[in-house]
Amino acid sequence: MSGPETQCGLMKEFPGWLVEVEEVPGGAGWHAWRPGPPGRGGFFGAQADELGLLRELLAEADGVEARLALRGLAVELRKCGITATAYDTTLTATGPGGRTRLVTCRRGMFRWLDGDRVIGPVGDPLVTVDAVLAAFEDRA
Repeated sequence: MSGPETQCGLMKEFPGWLVEVEEVPGGAGWHAWRPGPPGRGGFFGAQADELGLLRELLAEADGVEARLALRGLAVELRKCGITATAYDTTLTATGPGGRTRLVTCRRGMFRWLDGDRVIGPVGDPLVTVDAVLAAFEDRA
C-alpha cells in the first residue's frame, strides 16, 4: 500500500517528517526528511524501497534525535543546579532533598517516564526545564 493514506499515517506516527512516495521501476520509492534539532544544523533523511524499511529507519532516527535531546536537556538542567544524567532512553534529574524525576523522549517530545505525559517539544528544551523545576517545587 503506497497511497496518500499511508503517507498521512506515517506523518502522524512520526510527526515533523515530510514523507513522499514515488513510483519507480519495480515498485515505490519512499523518502522522508525533517530538519535537525535547533542548534545542530542539517537535517535527518531516510530513503527506502518499502514501507516497512522506511518505518524502521524513521524509528532509528527518532532514537538518535531523542538521545541528543536528552543530552541537551541534561546540560540545561545542570545550569539550574539540578543533577542530571542522560542515558540512552531516559534522563534522571535529582533536585533538592535528593528527589528524582525521570524524563524520556520520543517522537520529538519530552515526556515524564511515569505515565508518558508530554512535557514539551525537543525544539524548545527550556519548556521542559521549567516543568522539571516546577515538579521539584510542587513537593517541596
